[in-house]
Amino acid sequence: MYLIYLVSVGVIALDQLSKILIVNMNISAPVPVIPGVFSIHYIKNPGVAFSMLSNIPDAVRVPFFAVTTGAIIALILWFFRGLIKKSGYVRVCFGLIIGGALGNFIDRVRVGEVIDFIEVGLNQNLKWPVFNAADSCINIGVVMLLIYLVRNKEEAK
Repeated sequence: MYLIYLVSVGVIALDQLSKILIVNMNISAPVPVIPGVFSIHYIKNPGVAFSMLSNIPDAVRVPFFAVTTGAIIALILWFFRGLIKKSGYVRVCFGLIIGGALGNFIDRVRVGEVIDFIEVGLNQNLKWPVFNAADSCINIGVVMLLIYLVRNKEEAK
């Protein structure tokens, strides 16, 4: 179980440090790093993925996301408790997912919104929504877990 905590803390530290650096850069417009492909674009997202639920009033939104985040983490840990005990790889997956979720949760509590700053795409028409390190870790953790579950079907049952 300690591996989950260690990875989660590392993800939270990376995520929060990157966000502090971006906020302190005082960026007011996207800054191309690789023109047409990758930019630093500082925004605040009051919602969840793709700004969903961003219209909910602050007094409801922040507590709602707090309860939801806690419940989802608890449900995930309970549902996969057997796999977590068997595999260090699975513990790393969950450390990435939980650390990412908590990194974004810290933003919601601290500033009421999630700080996003990574913009990728091939051109103006093919851009992914702006995201952050926590989002990346969640997605990497989920993909790693799916790969594990596909490769270890019998164990996953």
